[in-house]
Amino acid sequence: MTKPLRLVLLALFTLCLAGPVPARADTVQVFAHVFIVPATLADGSDAAVRVPDFEAWLAETFGGYTRLGTGGGGWKNETGQVETEVNTTYLTTAGRDCSKDIAARLVQEFGMRVPYVLVVPAGAFVARSR
Repeated sequence: MTKPLRLVLLALFTLCLAGPVPARADTVQVFAHVFIVPATLADGSDAAVRVPDFEAWLAETFGGYTRLGTGGGGWKNETGQVETEVNTTYLTTAGRDCSKDIAARLVQEFGMRVPYVLVVPAGAFVARSR
C-alpha cells in the first residue's frame, strides 16, 4: 500500500472515530467506498481499455469518483501463495453501502476473483441536492 493511500485511509478512519456530527434536517449520511482496479485483466491483457466505461458507470451511478493513484498490492491466494498486482485506487461516495454493487461491477468489467472494496460511514453529512 502506498504512503498517500495510507494517509487517505487514516484520514477516513479518523473521521469515523471522531464521532457523529449533529445533522441538520436537510442532510444525509455519506458512505465512502475505497476500491482497487487492476492494471491487467485475468488473461494478462491491459485493463486500461475498460477503464473509461467503468469510470463512466461510476460517474453515472454515484455522481463522480476520485482516482487516488496507481499503486501495488499483494495477498495470499487460496493455495497460500503470495500474489501481487499493480492497481489503481478509487474513492466514491453514496448515501448507502454500495460495496456489493461495486464488487459485482469489478468482477464483470475486470474479471477480479475477489474484489477489494472498503466501505466506511464517512462520519460527515452533506446537504441534499435541491
